[in-house]
Amino acid sequence: MKLHVIKNNNLNKENFFNKKELQEILNLYGSMVSVGEWKDYGIYMSKTMISFEIYRKATENPLFQILKKLNQKDKNKYQLKDANGLVIKTSDNLSSILKIISKKHSAKYLKVIK
Repeated sequence: MKLHVIKNNNLNKENFFNKKELQEILNLYGSMVSVGEWKDYGIYMSKTMISFEIYRKATENPLFQILKKLNQKDKNKYQLKDANGLVIKTSDNLSSILKIISKKHSAKYLKVIK
């Protein structure tokens, strides 16, 4: 029996959100689902980027798009877009992108509590 080694040059390329990134996104998503603000999500993938799209209703446009530019060596490989497709923030750190969403929504709930 011969062992064949298959070389895959694409192994080092990022083709998706890594485990830590996806965990951060899903933690925020889960907390917003639990308060009834968000209902659905979608994932869009292309050769150059991946997008986690957050929906209030599945039939609407996404409220937010969290984009990751794949195989980007420059800074600012993450983007946050609003429902109109306008870029809210670009960053090299996913946490700073997610903080904007959580601050925006936590302020809304603090007003309701007061």
